[in-house]
Amino acid sequence: MIRIISIVTMLLLLSACETTRESKTGNIGAATTTVKERSFDKKKAAANRVNTGLTYLNRNNYQRAKFHLDKALEYDPKSGDVHYAFGLYFQRVKELKKAEDHFKEAMDTDSRNGKYLNAYGAFLCERNQFKQADKMFHKAIDIPTYPDVASAFFNVALCAVKQNQSDKAESYFRKALNRDRNMAGALIEMAKIEYTKQRYTRAMSYLKRFENNGRISSESAWLGLRTAHYMRDKDSIARYGLILEQRFPDSDETAEYLDDKKRWM
Repeated sequence: MIRIISIVTMLLLLSACETTRESKTGNIGAATTTVKERSFDKKKAAANRVNTGLTYLNRNNYQRAKFHLDKALEYDPKSGDVHYAFGLYFQRVKELKKAEDHFKEAMDTDSRNGKYLNAYGAFLCERNQFKQADKMFHKAIDIPTYPDVASAFFNVALCAVKQNQSDKAESYFRKALNRDRNMAGALIEMAKIEYTKQRYTRAMSYLKRFENNGRISSESAWLGLRTAHYMRDKDSIARYGLILEQRFPDSDETAEYLDDKKRWM
């Protein structure tokens, strides 16, 4: 009898120990799950998705860009950067109403964000809404802490080019280059302006600065060839002609060059 009671007692003790162990294990699992949930930073995840989405957008991979931006919106639907990125995406794929809505959403989150203002200005300029665009650009320019003010100056200049305001364009391209002396777009645009004004030495100077940063394009090579022609620089004519034929054989600029090659030699 005593033996039976002892066995029963032992079984009860073992059962209690097992129950306690299971309880502790269960608590650890719950705690682990809670820690995991707390460690997932949705804002950070959204920011990472925005960066990845914009990378794909710059590569013209719109499907992958949209996938990552959708994830970003899921993680942080009130993020200005998410709406800014969606604005750029929809602008690129020509869904302009959606693009405008997202740009406005971004600005609603931070009306003093130069990046949002500049992007919306560029969007408006693309749609030939020049006065509104100029207003957005200057709002961005007037923000002392906006780090990419050179881009806003550049966009003012591009809008001026679209309106045939060459003096204003030149002034703002120069302002952009004062902030970022290696800005490729501003260098090539200044070269065009100087070429149009028949200031060929100046045009070539801007082209050299463009090339010194490791850049060359069919547009810059064609402009360089024509500039060299008026400077009577046969070596540069030959060099730019070779660049066009070898590196950009299928470009419009190369086709134009080859249509009347003898003229430029």
